Amino acid sequence: MQSDSSKLARGRRRRVAAAGFLLLIQFAAAPLPAQDSRRIRIGYSALSLSFLPQLWARDAGVFQKHKLAVELIQMAGPIQVAALAAGEIDFGAAVSPALFAAVRGLPLRGVMITVKSPLFYIVSEPAVKRLEDLAGKKVAVDTIGALQYIAARTILKKKGVDPDRISYIQTGSVSNSVAALNSGAVNGALLSVPNNVIMTQKGFNQLASATEAGVHFPPSGLTVHARKLQKEPAQIKKMIEALLDALALIESDSRGVARYIERQWKLDPRLAEETRRLAHPTLVATGKMSFEEIQDFLDGAYENGQIQQKASAKSLIDYGPLDEALASRRAK
Repeated sequence: MQSDSSKLARGRRRRVAAAGFLLLIQFAAAPLPAQDSRRIRIGYSALSLSFLPQLWARDAGVFQKHKLAVELIQMAGPIQVAALAAGEIDFGAAVSPALFAAVRGLPLRGVMITVKSPLFYIVSEPAVKRLEDLAGKKVAVDTIGALQYIAARTILKKKGVDPDRISYIQTGSVSNSVAALNSGAVNGALLSVPNNVIMTQKGFNQLASATEAGVHFPPSGLTVHARKLQKEPAQIKKMIEALLDALALIESDSRGVARYIERQWKLDPRLAEETRRLAHPTLVATGKMSFEEIQDFLDGAYENGQIQQKASAKSLIDYGPLDEALASRRAK
């Protein structure tokens, strides 16, 4: 684990990021290879509730109903961005990394948002009862400068706590953050569902959540190469229609979704239902976050150093295919 005061580590990360970005630019400059028309590849980052709509669409037969042969491929955010830029996948489900890459110059666009808020929670050791009591103490995040770090700072700021008074400890993963909190190495941690529920059942305190604090980040949805918007708008619209159906089914079949979460994440029934309940308000039935919400997210990323220049949400998001899909649904 390391603190965010390590200038050497930050410099190393910047050099690695710069080298990676040069590689992405090379990918983006290459022509898009021909895709197998019978198979559509979607990259997603992890087996996470943030990607519940995409996973449900696959496993509940929604893609099949729309005559879409979809392969979900798990890959880390940077790899997903590179694959999307190179045309090796058709869609990316992780929105934030693609938007950041677009700010840096890659021709990627967001076309749909399926989850509007990350399922992040600030959980503390039993002795810490209030969020403001974390001032001067150690809080674990997976990676300094990444989405969890930004979310933690944003939650604190929105709840009236100065985020600069916290010592952020990088652990490398949520599971490591859980271990650090369990062992007493840190006083608090930013955890994702269901880890927050498991820890509160052990006597730890949940002090705040991204949802309750009104933190609106776009963790998942659909992103595409800009050329795909020009060349394959019908496929994009069809994919959006399938995900809109998946979102509607998740809304209407709470019991089925809880059972799915129980099986997929290997949880007991009570924990699966609590997980479903926490995930539900983060879903976006219309596939849209407002441009104002996305702009706030981009402005926060700039302020926290995750992107190096200011960016306009309207230049990175194209809701054209989504608007057509929504109009078609209203006309039925």
